[in-house]
Formats: sequence, C-alpha cells, structure tokens
Amino acid sequence: MIAALAGCGRLLPSRTDSLNDPVEEFEHVTSSEMETSGEGTMRTSLRGDIHFDVDEGQLLDALDPVWREVTEYVFELDDGFDMRRVLVIAHGADGSTVAPKELLGSEYADQDAAVHFGDFFEHYGLI
Repeated sequence: MIAALAGCGRLLPSRTDSLNDPVEEFEHVTSSEMETSGEGTMRTSLRGDIHFDVDEGQLLDALDPVWREVTEYVFELDDGFDMRRVLVIAHGADGSTVAPKELLGSEYADQDAAVHFGDFFEHYGLI
C-alpha cells in the first residue's frame, strides 16, 4: 500500500517550495501557500492561496505576472502535461478574492467547471 501511495505521489513531499519562495518576491505578494497533489502519474491539482497587499480593483492586475510564473513552473514540472487542475485563490488586502481563471476572460470567469493548466499554457503562449 505504501509503495502504491508513494508511486502516485501521495506520500511525496510537495515540490512547491521552489514555487512559493519566488512568488513571494513579486510586488504586492505578501504570502504564498500553494502545494501540488498527485505527483508522478496521478497529477491532479495545484491548490492553495496567494495573498496580496492590494484591494479588489487591483487584484487581477497584481495576479497576472505572478500567475504567469506559476504557469511556467507547472509547465516545467509536468513536462507540458496540461490536465493539472487549478485550485488556487488570490486574496486581496480588503478580503476580496479572485480565481486565476478570471485572467482567461469572462467566458471562464462565469463557468463552474474545473479549469486546467492547459488553458493557461495556451493563454501565456507556452503551447
């Protein structure tokens, strides 16, 4: 059982320390707590929170360069595999929140379906 869990990444440590540290260096980012799940053959999601020192009106603009960095990281991490789900929320200083999918346009912002990194790979010109 342990070998099976280790093989699908459930027991492996998150490899996102190398992501959270540089994300926290971006202007307006106050903290980043993201982690991957399902390393190896069962890649499933990147989840967590990014906190900013801006209010709702500036939150999406502050998120865009940060999310480009995150997308490039996941692209390298997963060798271009595009099915990792996006379960990250950006938090503003005023308590506002946005999901990265809002960077993709209104057709994504209003949908309830899961957004995968493939959408961001295309958005940022990685594929």
